[in-house]
Amino acid sequence: MNFLMVFLLGLVFIANGTIVAETVFADHLPGSMLTEAECADKMGRDCFCWELGMCEFTDDPLGVMLMPYDAIFGGLAIVLFWALVVGLLWLRTESPQLVGIVGIAMVSSYMAYIHSDPDISLSAEFETARIIGITLLVISFGIAFYQMITTRLLSGPQ
Repeated sequence: MNFLMVFLLGLVFIANGTIVAETVFADHLPGSMLTEAECADKMGRDCFCWELGMCEFTDDPLGVMLMPYDAIFGGLAIVLFWALVVGLLWLRTESPQLVGIVGIAMVSSYMAYIHSDPDISLSAEFETARIIGITLLVISFGIAFYQMITTRLLSGPQ
């Protein structure tokens, strides 16, 4: 009897949830979004693809996620995210070796991604970000190398 009551109550919640979800997410239903002309008329400029919900996320997920931030920070968004992740990792672990290795992996993978895709247009701000990224990469190598040397020297003979 209790199972039947839970089942029926669950059906009521699911039915009400779909009605609420339809009204909340109605702007994402087909045909409910603004057209490019309507958006340009309201904004007074050409709208970005993320404002229209028309970005090709599956083709370039990292690039699409960084588009709004790059518009605000002028190409330095990945540097800010790198600093945030590495800073939080340092605050949580206080391990220079782990932070150095993660920093090296993040910067190297992003720099390799940028060089491997010829369709990406590089802005002047990105050149500044690239210089900062290379500097951070060298610092990360230095921290990781220093940590490996000091850990080995202080560990003693085994």
